Amino acid sequence: MADPHFQAVRVLLFDPDPAMRHNTRSALLNAGFGDVVACADPVEFGDKAKIGKFDLILAETGLADIDTHQIIHEIRSNRIGWDPFVNVVVSLWNSAPEVVDKVMKSGADDLITRPMSRSQIISRIERLVVSRKPFVVTADYVGPDRRLAIRAPSAMPAIIVPNSLKAKAENRPELSATPETIQLAMKVVKERKISIYTEQLMRLSSAVILLFGTTGSAKDRKAIIAAMRERNGALAEAVQGTKLEHVISLCDALSDLLRSIDIDGRSLSDKDRELLSQIPYAIHKACVEVHHTASLAFDIRDVTSRLRDKQKQQKHGVPSENGINSPAFD
Repeated sequence: MADPHFQAVRVLLFDPDPAMRHNTRSALLNAGFGDVVACADPVEFGDKAKIGKFDLILAETGLADIDTHQIIHEIRSNRIGWDPFVNVVVSLWNSAPEVVDKVMKSGADDLITRPMSRSQIISRIERLVVSRKPFVVTADYVGPDRRLAIRAPSAMPAIIVPNSLKAKAENRPELSATPETIQLAMKVVKERKISIYTEQLMRLSSAVILLFGTTGSAKDRKAIIAAMRERNGALAEAVQGTKLEHVISLCDALSDLLRSIDIDGRSLSDKDRELLSQIPYAIHKACVEVHHTASLAFDIRDVTSRLRDKQKQQKHGVPSENGINSPAFD
């Protein structure tokens, strides 16, 4: 029976199997979803995910040459699409551990192994509406909190992100994924990543110094230096265009240092050791504001309430006492 609450929800459905695609689309329409855009071609799916405004994505993955999870990862990383927090359910025939692991790490909200019934599809979506998991951020993951699936779970509080599916299905405008709420939530994600990157650079630099002082494997040293270079590059990208942009010069100096010591047979000079300690520490200190704000809880419902209060105050000419933006990114 159609549920009128789903009428405003827009769905993107990807399934290369004609029969399964038809059955799933019919199930969604019969359940009351007002707009279900279905596609069979992976390229078309990627294009629609990039430019379309959807509240829910249902996508098949794990088939030959179809790695839907990569597109999901791009969405969660805010590289494509308009809403990095869109609800995502992935289905798969191939439930091999390595495939499941890739899907889980992509940031999808849920996965369903095939074959699946119409009632299973709808019940999973209803469960997502009622009890979607809050998001967490690690160095290489943004998505629902799955502590068993994430290599290094963050100690930071979870994030209640904008949720257009729930906002429409339950008439909860405070959860709406508007450009403003998405931007605010993405600031939090970026802050947490910056904080994580700077902490990791300090730990990795200590590991590099220790390894160069032992007879350990050159392969281990190279691996840690490579990890450090990757995190350093990610940090430089994250602070680009923000008030922390001055940190990029420190990142460049660290990059030059790492390049100079990443040579077979190279030993560390006293100056190298000093710089390996000082530059990551300077980066960490430069981002001190972010370390504070990244540790704060974020709930889009509270943020929306403060936004409304601020708008009311501005409308009546009352100055706002409490800002809602993170100081490092204003």
